Amino acid sequence: MSTANSEVDARVVLAPIPAPTLIDAVPWTYTPASLGLTPEQILSIYDDKQWEEFILEWCTTLSHYEKVMRSGGSNDHGVDVAAFRTARGFDGDWDCYQCKHYSSALAPNEAYPEILKVVLGVMDGLYTWPKRYLFAAPKGSGTTLARSLNSAELLRKELQTSLTETDSKLARKIGKRPLQPVLDFIAAADFSGFSSLELHELVEGHRTTRWHTARFGTQLPDRTPARHPAPTPLAGEQKYIDELLLAYDERHGSSLTHAAAMASKTVQDHYHRQRVAFYSAEALRVFARESVPEGTFLHLQDQFYDGVIAMHDESSGDGLSRLHDVVDTAQKLSITSSGLLPVLYPKDRTGICHQLVNSSRLRWVR
Repeated sequence: MSTANSEVDARVVLAPIPAPTLIDAVPWTYTPASLGLTPEQILSIYDDKQWEEFILEWCTTLSHYEKVMRSGGSNDHGVDVAAFRTARGFDGDWDCYQCKHYSSALAPNEAYPEILKVVLGVMDGLYTWPKRYLFAAPKGSGTTLARSLNSAELLRKELQTSLTETDSKLARKIGKRPLQPVLDFIAAADFSGFSSLELHELVEGHRTTRWHTARFGTQLPDRTPARHPAPTPLAGEQKYIDELLLAYDERHGSSLTHAAAMASKTVQDHYHRQRVAFYSAEALRVFARESVPEGTFLHLQDQFYDGVIAMHDESSGDGLSRLHDVVDTAQKLSITSSGLLPVLYPKDRTGICHQLVNSSRLRWVR
């Protein structure tokens, strides 16, 4: 469907609200769902902003989108969440999600003004006609609205009737512009992509996101077992291995390479355990990236750093003694404020110490 050319200034009101969402903005602690509330029951007491964030997170599960964003407040022109199918944004194919957090099912008198906003937005050149337009409401759509949303021709007819009836409340919302061009647009528009989302499909889809456990206190998914250490160290583990080898050299007085450490009867078992621990911590880092809000793993690393740094600085022995002192402290450390606690293994604690060496926050040999 052709539309007027867009002006850059006209799109200022559609600037995206910066990511991350509120759940990403602060560290969180895993807490089982209180009072046995289901996600559906928790969603029922959300406010409008929380509901929009939930829908935004759900949209990230749909692989056909290049980008998903929340639109901007009272001047959003009927776009609460925009999901772009191409890199062209509003100039290409995109889907519009209209979020309505009401205590009852959505009715035509609540939905039609929102649809009209998009009609007017397209007529004003703010964006192209959405490929799909979906209402997201916790109570769903009422029977009358559902019937219209499941029939493009019936929806078109209902909009036209609502705009032309005597003393039409809907017609007042077009302001001073003439009614006939709006009716002409509606007559030619494709309403086949208009529909609504059911709460059960929203909750089920959201289970696959990294925000689900944080929002609803559900059980974290199982961790994928860590890989075995590569025969030849990878580029990403070279720094902590160099530090390990320096600690061995300082203690035993001989210069070791990776191959020599693997073959040495003196250090090979310890060396292998450190690499296994590092790979376990790396597996936890990847798990966190996919299963919990952004920043959760870095927050956990920070807690370990804060807990071991005094021992690191005060340890008076050689590098290997400092490593043992720091790792022993990490194993005994009481971590209480991390959403990853239910899946934190003992060897992850050792591995995180080596990750801190890898990022130059700790050193074994002075």
